[in-house]
Amino acid sequence: MKNGTSTILLLLFMFFISCENKKDVIEIYLTKNKVESYDGVPLRTAIKDTAIIKQVLESYKEEIRIDTINDKPIYMGHFLVGAKDLEEKPFINDSEILGLDFKNSQIYFSETVSKKIYNAIPQWRKTNYFGKQFALCHNGKIVLSGYLFGSMSSYWSNTYQIRYHNFPAVKRKNGIKAVAFTITDSLNFENNNLKKNIEFYNTFKNRLID
Repeated sequence: MKNGTSTILLLLFMFFISCENKKDVIEIYLTKNKVESYDGVPLRTAIKDTAIIKQVLESYKEEIRIDTINDKPIYMGHFLVGAKDLEEKPFINDSEILGLDFKNSQIYFSETVSKKIYNAIPQWRKTNYFGKQFALCHNGKIVLSGYLFGSMSSYWSNTYQIRYHNFPAVKRKNGIKAVAFTITDSLNFENNNLKKNIEFYNTFKNRLID
């Protein structure tokens, strides 16, 4: 009887491990509201002249932060995000995330993602002048956070960024229509720099695109 019980427990354990190994869900969530960056200092702290503050707000439509060391504006800085900050449902589902080309820093989505972004842009621009914040999750855990913004934007992020195109070229990957957007870490455009984030690389280890 003990041997039978042990066998059943072993089989259940192996089944559990097998299910865990098969679990490989990647999703991208948007933030409910803009999460303030921790880079630099707030505009109103760095600048006391109300006329300049007013001019900046009129120009950029939202608060920016200031790098007081280099005396430069920070448009899209690093930010800390938790599950409570994210929308309830993913903006980009697991089935829509096809893979990542680390060599060329491109993330591949199904064609539906391009349409989602295009339809969301008017709403995003009402509250996010520079870029829309997102979090990329693997099996429910936040792996990295950054900004989604247009490839024609004049502004860049200090952290991770996915630059989308309004009319991207549609490619075929494994028989599926796909669009490729550039994904980079800050202003570091060195080839394969994304591989330095081990957790991020492991997230896509089963979806690598050459």
